[in-house]
Amino acid sequence: MSLELLNTLGTLTTAAIIAATAIAALVQLRHLRAGNLITALLTIENEMDNQDFRNAESLVRDELPTLLQGRDFCRYCIEYARRAAVAESDDRYARVRQAAVLIANTFENLGALVKRGIFDQSLFLDIYSDIVVGFWNDLEGFTAIRRAATGFDGIYENFEYIAAISQRYLGAHPSAYPSNMKRLTVSLPDAAADLVA
Repeated sequence: MSLELLNTLGTLTTAAIIAATAIAALVQLRHLRAGNLITALLTIENEMDNQDFRNAESLVRDELPTLLQGRDFCRYCIEYARRAAVAESDDRYARVRQAAVLIANTFENLGALVKRGIFDQSLFLDIYSDIVVGFWNDLEGFTAIRRAATGFDGIYENFEYIAAISQRYLGAHPSAYPSNMKRLTVSLPDAAADLVA
C-alpha cells in the first residue's frame, strides 16, 4: 500500500469516528432533553397535586367569585395591593386572597418557563391548556384589581401569556385526541345517566 492510500484511509477513518461521535452526542442530547421534560412535567404535577394548591383551588373556585362581587373584599384587595394599611376584615378575605396569589404565582412561573422555551410549549398546551384557561377565568377579576390598584399591567403577565396561547390552542384543537385514531366507546354508569342529561 502506498503512503498516500494509507493517509487517505486514516483521514476517512478519523472523519467516520468524528461523525459517529457527533451522532452519539446528538442522541444523548435528545435523551437528556426528554429526561428534563419528564422531570419538569413531574414537578408541575407535584405542585398542582399538593394539598396547599388543592385547598387554594377550592377557595378560588368556591369563594372568590362571590367575594369579588362585594365592595369590602375589593377594597381589601386594593389596599393590600397598594401596601396601604389594610383595615380589619374577615379572616376569610386573607385566606381567599392568599389562595388566589398562590395559584396565580404558580401559573406566572409556568408561563415564564414556557415563554422562555425551558418547558416545551406544545407539550404544555396539550396537557394544561384547559386548566390554564379555567384558572385564568377564575382569577381574571382578581388580576384586574391588582393591576388597577398598582397601575402596573405587568402583574401576572406570564400567566396571561399562557392563558392567551392556551385559548388559541383550544380554539384550534377542540380535542387533543389524534384525528386519525378511532375513539373508544365510554358508557355512563346507570346512576349517572339522568344526572348529566
